[in-house]
Amino acid sequence: MTGTTPCATGRSPHRRRPRWWVEILLGLILFGVYALIGAFRLPGHAHRAFANGEDILAVQRALHINIELPVNRWLADQGWLMVVANYEYAFGYLVATFVALVWLYRRRPGQYPWARDVFAVSTLIAVLCFWLYPVAPPRLLPDAGFIDTVWLGDTWGSWGSPMVEGANQLAAMPSLHIGWALWVSVVLSRSGAPRWAQVASAVHVLVTFAVIVATGNHYWLDALGGVAVVWLGVLAADLARGKSVTWTASVRRSLCRRGRHAYTGAVTDTATEAKTPAPPKAAQLAAARTFVAEHGKPVKAVIQRIGRAGARVLLVGADGALGDVVVPSVETGEALIEAVEGVERSEWDADTVGATKIGAAHRRRMAGPLARR
Repeated sequence: MTGTTPCATGRSPHRRRPRWWVEILLGLILFGVYALIGAFRLPGHAHRAFANGEDILAVQRALHINIELPVNRWLADQGWLMVVANYEYAFGYLVATFVALVWLYRRRPGQYPWARDVFAVSTLIAVLCFWLYPVAPPRLLPDAGFIDTVWLGDTWGSWGSPMVEGANQLAAMPSLHIGWALWVSVVLSRSGAPRWAQVASAVHVLVTFAVIVATGNHYWLDALGGVAVVWLGVLAADLARGKSVTWTASVRRSLCRRGRHAYTGAVTDTATEAKTPAPPKAAQLAAARTFVAEHGKPVKAVIQRIGRAGARVLLVGADGALGDVVVPSVETGEALIEAVEGVERSEWDADTVGATKIGAAHRRRMAGPLARR
């Protein structure tokens, strides 16, 4: 049997997990840029922020879409619900973003760099907007009648507490609360996360929208701004990788152009590359999920071409059991791995070969020289 199909550059199309310390450094640099830009404000920053806030509110009133004030007044009288909304505003989007980043890094290392780039570009665009177009939130507008529920509820970790002392409060447009919450939904969908996680994330976006409006921290038009910066982030990240913009990605595209490849033994490359790879069938997905359930996580998966028949996804369970799923193409095999939770892309290296609970002679026949690396 052959090893994983190589790219034209000789490297495996499956990306290795980025170094964790590099990712932390990049995150610190991103937030350093955020703080640096916020420290060098243009002249008349506060005056322009309040004027821009009044303008947005005036536009919404003229269009009869100013829903913020009645919702804000209602929440201010709800006691414990107001407190819950305040803490969701303060921490909900941060927790969701952190969990998504860690999950992607651990479970979808191939998709992680793209998701990280979308996050960085979206955030930088938002920071630039804060600098060029500062906007005071509704709760700070004089004589507008809004109640600052976060301050009223003495919310720990938000306005008025030492934890966020010095935070830029004149940054309502666009809403990064909506932007980051939506980013989570987009990357979970693109990365083939479990359906329940995608649904939960979509609900969180709606809850975040209700909270930012009801607490008096954003105009609802700010939410549209948050959607816009995420869309621009996706566009930039996709164009940088030579992909077309898409909001679903159960089928992952190749990271480099494929040409003719060398194979061992009598197996020859007779399959033609399809322009649109066929997605894995329900029976193939079910077979892989059954194998995971019976033999434990994580399951190592190795994709190998088998000539005209397409490709074989070889599975090695946590207990060392060996199984396989035959698919039409390598791309379909990659999509199957992305779609089934608990399955990780691997190669027939020493670690994978050593994890199988079969005879040594059989392992040597399967792995060839790779088993001796």
